[in-house]
Amino acid sequence: MDKTINALGLMSGTSMDGVDASIIKSDGEDNIEIIGDLYQKYDPELKKSLINFGKKINSLEDLKANEKEYKNLERIITLKHSEISENICKKYSAKIKIVGFHGQTILHRPKQNYSIQMGNAKLLSQLLKKDIISQFRKNDLENGGEGAPLTPIYHHLLKSKLNFKKPVIFLNLGGIANYTFSKGNKFYAKDVGPGNCLMDSYIKQTKNLDYDDEGKIANSGQVDNVLINNIFEHEIYNAQKKHSYDVKDFDINFVKGLSLENALANLNYFTAKVIAENIKNDFNEDFVVVLSGGGRKNKTLILNLKKILKNNIYNIDDFNINGDFVESQAFAYLSIRSLYKKNISFPETTNVKKSISGGELTKFT
Repeated sequence: MDKTINALGLMSGTSMDGVDASIIKSDGEDNIEIIGDLYQKYDPELKKSLINFGKKINSLEDLKANEKEYKNLERIITLKHSEISENICKKYSAKIKIVGFHGQTILHRPKQNYSIQMGNAKLLSQLLKKDIISQFRKNDLENGGEGAPLTPIYHHLLKSKLNFKKPVIFLNLGGIANYTFSKGNKFYAKDVGPGNCLMDSYIKQTKNLDYDDEGKIANSGQVDNVLINNIFEHEIYNAQKKHSYDVKDFDINFVKGLSLENALANLNYFTAKVIAENIKNDFNEDFVVVLSGGGRKNKTLILNLKKILKNNIYNIDDFNINGDFVESQAFAYLSIRSLYKKNISFPETTNVKKSISGGELTKFT
């Protein structure tokens, strides 16, 4: 029996800048067709509200104390997800069976067994008149996992489409950097350090810009190797001791007092060093790196990664896959696997005790 269906994946990352949406056609296994992608930017006031809210939330107690604001923002976020869902379905004339709704991550605390993704699945179901899969991380956390990263099963599927003979590391450079190592029938994954979060946070605070376009400002500054090496040894940045991260695990205090150019140069190089050194510590064999996520457009960051890693590095766009939408495609794929009770997290990806399915189904009634 053919179980191939159309699924819509919705993803809003830690940058809190908007919603990525993707429609795929798949059976939740090897059969997949990417139908189309769409991005919708948050208006500046919403983004500012989300960032400011996130700064106040460091625990479940904080969440409870700010419940009214949370509920208000959650409604707005859900309406935005509904808007882009209707727009992408109209654009590609697609009929959707299931919607994978990741939501907006507010706080990720795996050691305390919770991860908060803002979004009202019941409201979205009513608005779209569709069944929704949400809370992808919950079952993993309840079974000893860290709830992240969740995209490796999709990365592993993509690897079979790229025809590399060597093992492949899919390196996603979002707010947090994570990788999937895929070799043969096996794959392994983890968060590996900061992605864009340090650079974006600094330039937002100092210049009210969202990011350093292509890393041009960083490229004009000077790297202080003594500063980098000292902070690299600091325990909080030792990615070997953690499997998944929250953006609040990192800060930008070590570049205080530096010029804009030098601060971004050091944040950029430091980010590349954490990622590259921890990948090298994990693997001593030859592999190729395939990049996705917004950080792949930061030319200075990629140049620094190449200097430290010395592996062949490609953009996933080189293989006719849009690197901006790999995660939204992944959550469309995960929604199908969740619907069919197939495993979406594994001991090798989230440290969960055993391979399990996940995601909660909210049926439209």
